[in-house]
Amino acid sequence: MRTACLHAFVALCCLLLAGSCGPSASDTQTTADGATRITLWHAYRAEEETALLAAVDAFNDSRKDIHVEALKIPYQAFADKITNAIPRDNGPDLFIFAHDRIGDWAEADLIEPISIWAEPTDLDQYIESTVRALVYKKALYGLPLTFKSVALFYNTDLIPQPPSTDQEMVEMASRLTDTSKKTYGLAYANSQLYFTAAFIHGFGGQTLDIDGKLHLTDPGTVEGMRFCQELVHKHKVVPGDVDGSMLTNLFNSGRAAMVINGPWFIGEISKDINWSVAVLPTISSTGKPAAPFFGSEAVMMSRRSKHKRQTFEVMRFLAGPESSTIRLQQGGVPVAHKGTWDTARVDPVQRTFRKQIDRAIFMPNISDMRFVWEPTDQAIQRIVKKNATPADELATAQERIEASRR
Repeated sequence: MRTACLHAFVALCCLLLAGSCGPSASDTQTTADGATRITLWHAYRAEEETALLAAVDAFNDSRKDIHVEALKIPYQAFADKITNAIPRDNGPDLFIFAHDRIGDWAEADLIEPISIWAEPTDLDQYIESTVRALVYKKALYGLPLTFKSVALFYNTDLIPQPPSTDQEMVEMASRLTDTSKKTYGLAYANSQLYFTAAFIHGFGGQTLDIDGKLHLTDPGTVEGMRFCQELVHKHKVVPGDVDGSMLTNLFNSGRAAMVINGPWFIGEISKDINWSVAVLPTISSTGKPAAPFFGSEAVMMSRRSKHKRQTFEVMRFLAGPESSTIRLQQGGVPVAHKGTWDTARVDPVQRTFRKQIDRAIFMPNISDMRFVWEPTDQAIQRIVKKNATPADELATAQERIEASRR
């Protein structure tokens, strides 16, 4: 039924957009061989980049009329470069980024709605939530490539079986914590909303809903942050201040039995550590899973592309089965293409992240989300580091966000 609703929704988008967003004529930007040149920007590194370039090569080998040129942009500068380059006609034809900036870029008329090209039946190829994350104001703004969320990494020499509830997690972590030796049962970047969101959602809270309403003062949000606070100050199983490099060091030295992190962490784990990964536990008091944010990483089209039909053909290939198989097997990324999980070689770690996505919540893609991150992170820092009152800090953060949106 949900799939049928998605079909109907996208079909409506096609009708609404057909009159204003049709493909533009191809211009003369061609290669020496006469192929239309399509530029692709990405911020991938290491195995992810290698796999993406292999997929691009596969496309170029299969076509004589279109040639894709990929350009790597540093991640820290990526969003700003998109925002500044596209209006000046210095940007790419298409680019890869997470869905959470779609609202901003759509409002600024930087990205092209693709509902007119994306057939509803085509969208059945993808995990449904990764498509829904790319919809903004009844228009589809990309095709999903992969999804990313956090899960629970654990040292199998210390924890043979992962916890299934938050209570079990705290009990296991308590047995493996010795603060005098700076060893901890659990570690994660607990002063950042992205990493604490799983507990906020598990306790029934949220930050910003799809209609733009704030929920930082809701009881579930407050309880979720109180739980994060108690992990540090009551149970003392989590260090008070953790950044990415410290997290890696703690896990690789055996001084953190469990770590909450994303698939990017895999490449940082020492070969001397025996480890596995599990979905985050269920919150005992609510019966809800600890549900992290997930990002639907998508390929999006520039509004200023002069050859949109050809650009969409590249998008469809990069999100399709051949490219997805390459990116999953060579890059180890959890792809959004459903069929690939049935036909490609998939290891247990990748399947765990696939399972976690069914217990995750996509980050709001509306433009107001940009106002939420900094004030909320600052509130969380005071709660977990200084043991400040969660309700008071979250109320202050909500007031700051509301003021910035006026």
